[in-house]
Amino acid sequence: MKRTLVLSATLAGLVACSTPYRTPVVDATPATLPTFAGVANLLKPERALDVLLVHGICTQDESWARESVEQLVAGLGGDTAQVALSRSEVGDTGIVLYRQSVPLAGGSVNINALLWSPLTTPLKAELCYDQSNKSATCPADQPAYPYKRAVLNRALKDKLLDDCLADAVIYQGKAREAISGRMQAAILQAVGAGNGAALVPGGGEVPPEPLPLVLITDSLGSKITFDALFRLAGTPDQSVAALQVFNRTSLVFMRANQLPLLRLAEMDLDGSMAPRGPNDFPADPIQALIERNRVQGVGKPTNVPTVVAFTDPNDVLAYTLVNSPFAARATYPIIDVVVSNAPTYLGLLELPNSAHTDYPRNATVQRMIACGEPALDGCGN
Repeated sequence: MKRTLVLSATLAGLVACSTPYRTPVVDATPATLPTFAGVANLLKPERALDVLLVHGICTQDESWARESVEQLVAGLGGDTAQVALSRSEVGDTGIVLYRQSVPLAGGSVNINALLWSPLTTPLKAELCYDQSNKSATCPADQPAYPYKRAVLNRALKDKLLDDCLADAVIYQGKAREAISGRMQAAILQAVGAGNGAALVPGGGEVPPEPLPLVLITDSLGSKITFDALFRLAGTPDQSVAALQVFNRTSLVFMRANQLPLLRLAEMDLDGSMAPRGPNDFPADPIQALIERNRVQGVGKPTNVPTVVAFTDPNDVLAYTLVNSPFAARATYPIIDVVVSNAPTYLGLLELPNSAHTDYPRNATVQRMIACGEPALDGCGN
């Protein structure tokens, strides 16, 4: 009887807890075979590769940069013990740049991680009064929240709403122009040009054959990055530098993508998405950069990035791209990777925090970014 009860409990547990997309589902537009390169495919012994990491919503700090670089290095078969990031302020913008040139078996990779979280932390302190469990960035004398909340609702309000979604609200509001301007300076310092000279880790100018660039962005970071490049491309003294950065970008990996949601802020009630003036942002900054590139003739018609979007269907803050109206107007390849970040319980719930924030810790996502799909032979070994 006891053995039967144990077996029944085990079976019930297996039914109660499942990971529906442990094996990811891949879809693409154009509807060709949905395969894509990884970072390892672009490594070459004779020249370096640039990688730019940009985080998304939720308060981040130096540990995000360190963990992100370590995950990428490990995925490429490198030794994480060699990760020792240099830290530099991006002027007086409040953004911090962490960078390192890492030698790997296939070639050297210049990794740049942009931490923009300090820009919004002071504003989010306005919501500290509403948090049941105060964030580490809240004032020490902040009074306790006086009302009772259910455990799950408390976690959702404290983290996903007050700390995370607040970043998207801030960016889409009055502070957007200031954030974008500071990101423009940060991107140029990391992988672009400043005072006419392109910067690379260790100093010096970009060689005659520009280094390829891979972008790895999370949630709101995707929008912030391409908005900044678009706005920079419209600046007379930096337009060529911005388009050169874009033209070097062959791969874009977006985790927890929010572009279909954020584009709503660029639309009129009649559905029009045309920017009304020079200070407006486009609904699809990637497509807008392709069109601006075509007009200014800085790059070749083939300078179009492949966008790979990782989405957990249970992530309430993320959206797939291939079947969205967003993708219907795109002239660049888009690949969706539908993947589970955590188990689903009783078919009712995947923990929302895990669903949105665990892409970087998802071994499948790490492997696909590093090695592509199908994986490059020997990648990660």
